[in-house]
Amino acid sequence: MKGQSHLMEYVLLMFFVVMIMVVLMFFLTGWQVTSSTSQQYEAMSHKAAFLLRAFANSPYLNKKTYPEGSMFEDSKLTAITCEDLRKLYGSGWYAELKDISMEGECNEETYPNCGEWTFCKKKEKSMVFDIPVNIYRKTTGEIHIGILKVGLYV
Repeated sequence: MKGQSHLMEYVLLMFFVVMIMVVLMFFLTGWQVTSSTSQQYEAMSHKAAFLLRAFANSPYLNKKTYPEGSMFEDSKLTAITCEDLRKLYGSGWYAELKDISMEGECNEETYPNCGEWTFCKKKEKSMVFDIPVNIYRKTTGEIHIGILKVGLYV
């Protein structure tokens, strides 16, 4: 009888040790998944911020006499296409630029009486960064304030 009770104690102890190990494995797996998700979010955040800086300082879109960047020339924005920008920055992103003092989508027909440019926009979930920028209106020589939004699809 004593041997049987010692055997039962041993089985019960082993059961609890195995349960603790299983719980510990679930905890460590959950922690690893959370950590990798956090690292993926951080990497995408860095990529989106890099894309925003690259877009804001692009010589293809900025006024040539303004070397600091973030001075977009409206005629260049109207002339460039999504395909042209995809050759420079790849795919999986979009950009929107809005002149806060004007309305209407810009294209060849509505230029210069417009204030919104959209490049490669799709209706998908994205991580978006935005910054204030200057927009040089070539026809009037005025400088307007705008908002540049760059989104990276997740």
